[in-house]
Amino acid sequence: MGRMRGGARAPCIRAVLFFRGTGEKLMEQNWQEIKRKLQSCLSKGQYDLWVASIEFLGLENETVALGCKNRFHIEWIREKLELKLLRAVQEFYPLVGRLEYQILSAAPDPEELEGYAPQAEPPRQIVMSDLIKRAGPVFNPRFTFDQFVVGSSNQLAFATATGMAHGRQLYNNSAYILSETGLGKSHLAHAVGSHICRKAPEVRVHYVTAEQFANEMIYSLKNDKIENFKTKFRTECDVLLFEKVEFLSGKEKVQNELVYTLDELMDRGKRILYTGNTFPKDIPKLTNELQSRLSGILVAPIGPPDFNTRMEILRKKASSENADLPAEVIHYMAERVTGDIRRLESCLIGIIAKSNIHGLPITLDLARELTETMLDRLPKLTIDHIQQVVCSAFQIAVEDLKSSKRRKELAAARKIGMYLCRRYTTESLESIGKSFRRSHSSVLYAINDLTKGMENDNKIKRQVEHISRRLDASCLA
Repeated sequence: MGRMRGGARAPCIRAVLFFRGTGEKLMEQNWQEIKRKLQSCLSKGQYDLWVASIEFLGLENETVALGCKNRFHIEWIREKLELKLLRAVQEFYPLVGRLEYQILSAAPDPEELEGYAPQAEPPRQIVMSDLIKRAGPVFNPRFTFDQFVVGSSNQLAFATATGMAHGRQLYNNSAYILSETGLGKSHLAHAVGSHICRKAPEVRVHYVTAEQFANEMIYSLKNDKIENFKTKFRTECDVLLFEKVEFLSGKEKVQNELVYTLDELMDRGKRILYTGNTFPKDIPKLTNELQSRLSGILVAPIGPPDFNTRMEILRKKASSENADLPAEVIHYMAERVTGDIRRLESCLIGIIAKSNIHGLPITLDLARELTETMLDRLPKLTIDHIQQVVCSAFQIAVEDLKSSKRRKELAAARKIGMYLCRRYTTESLESIGKSFRRSHSSVLYAINDLTKGMENDNKIKRQVEHISRRLDASCLA
């Protein structure tokens, strides 16, 4: 039988009976509908191999438990499908904020079936707590301080997170870990939470993403439970781990509620750790009050790992997977896969999976084949894609970007979009102008004007660099 994330082994037959014995046909129908939704956005091979075999094990509070075939099945779901899967689940169960995975064996052990026989009465329903023994939030057991590789690009963030976990005095008892996707900010947030829960279980830790905070607030308002919501985050919280702050852009009512919560926590000397992919002052459409709270705390950035750090990441990941990785393979992968740690680990997991499934040794040829296959699938940057990323950063519509409207933020977005199209593509000025419904001379003027602006204004420069990093990251998504 399999193992819950970080949990003990549980008999396969109990997990299966939990779902089948409930007698709630609606839950089964909902799960089948969720899988059908996923089937429509996946290839037949992906669906048959990875999704069709997922079993629904149970639902309790904000957690859904799912059964997978093996560790590599779980890794693939986490890496490629978890966000889509969670959103599909939330269409039927809006309060669900987390998916948990359990490895299911192909068949129950004969010893587990000894003495078992079908009964006329349905078996007792097993609740989620029988499968997941936990108190408070569940943190990813892989995301610990021991498993975090420290290098020159993340030393400050690591020191900040460990200081937060050990209760060391920080300015305002708050910190903000800043990085692009896949560089380790969520790893550190989970590491803080798991360390505190392990060493000081009496400390009340709340982990939440900005989206989960907003959804829970909206649900509480609609169901007349807003006082319970306030109590949970204000008076029953000692450490708040708040991820993906940039999601709050433009959501004024949620921002106001968060400000009241932060003031309450800070007044009582509680600890707060935020994560985000943008400097607080550069997040568009934040209220002055929230920007003020976020701007007065320590910001700890994480940059892309250097070559030596990537080598150490591969060694540590291979060791945790009990894989024998030759030095030449580690060197090749660290040199070839740069930027995103998640992509680096994904390539490694793919190599290990193919080695295990086909009984092949891990060689340089195997590593080269798998790595190049994955990297060759990266999308090429197009004008359309650049426009979409720019509009996402400015929280505007593509149609407005191309329109004749001259609002300040639209004009700034157009200049940056034209500049990045010239930088990232081989399209002519005429072609870029046509895509923005402008003349080629307008494009040239915008590019020259923005170039001068970046030389004289660090805010403009940071804005362009931020969107450039998002473009780079989108190639690795």
